[in-house]
Amino acid sequence: MKPQVSILIPVYNREHLIAETLESIRLQSFSDWECILVDDHSTDNSVEVVSAFISQDPRFKLYKRPSDRLKGANACRNYGFEMAQGEFINWFDSDDIMHSEFIHKKVIALNTNSGLDGIISKTMMFENSIENITGRENRTFLTETTLEDFLKLKTSWYLPDIMWNGNFLKGKQLFDEELLAGQDSDFYARMLIEQPKLEVIDEYLTYYRKHPQNITSHIDNRKNARLKISHLHSVIRLIALLEKKGKLSKDLKLHFFKAMMKYLPYVISSNQGLKALMKLLRKLSFFDFGIFKRWIKIFLAYFSLKIIGKGEKLLK
Repeated sequence: MKPQVSILIPVYNREHLIAETLESIRLQSFSDWECILVDDHSTDNSVEVVSAFISQDPRFKLYKRPSDRLKGANACRNYGFEMAQGEFINWFDSDDIMHSEFIHKKVIALNTNSGLDGIISKTMMFENSIENITGRENRTFLTETTLEDFLKLKTSWYLPDIMWNGNFLKGKQLFDEELLAGQDSDFYARMLIEQPKLEVIDEYLTYYRKHPQNITSHIDNRKNARLKISHLHSVIRLIALLEKKGKLSKDLKLHFFKAMMKYLPYVISSNQGLKALMKLLRKLSFFDFGIFKRWIKIFLAYFSLKIIGKGEKLLK
């Protein structure tokens, strides 16, 4: 019999963290699940840790990312979906922890309303132990303009928060396998463009672990410019999609202009990246005094960065 729920987890060098993640899944109050782990060719003992769980519980299944797929979590997430048997799909991360009712409460919601494409729970952050809660995501709610509000960061949720009806995901381009950063928000933005029917459970069911290896801990470091450049190209593709779907409002143009002008320090040493950023900013421009003032700031920052290597403050 096929399981009702598939939990999909990419794995790379998580030998010291993943056991706690898998134990939180094993102890779920809801039992009709499979957990598909896709190893991204780890170089530590992650595979051995996962294999130990599989030997005790066959609901855990381990695959290795095919060598013809790009390295990275997104390829693993997509491959996991291709292997999944469940009616409902929930991606999860290899360093986070599930509340014991994580699966059960979402399944109840989806079974109660068969017209839903997904159900959203909430996330709280912790360091070292789930007894040490350091924050809660308070922007997880839906509005009449959810897509625009999500893109403007007025609403937000984390990768594990949505359990999807698998039928909604079929035939869609899921995770961008070339993208190095901003993977979750890129995926959710493109799914929201498809206007899924969603509901929110007003409960915190995911424990998000904060530690130095989080990608979000590095994306704003100028030493990791390649992450920003990768994200820049994903925004370019997203803007093109929004425009094609007739959803690129002036408010969104202004929002993206303000956000993307701050990428200048990261692309200043890359001719290709700089050209791509300037082309995007021109596309987002329209007749507005605020846009005009920001272009002046961009040119001042450009020359400052070129001459003295500083200029970020001009872009705020």
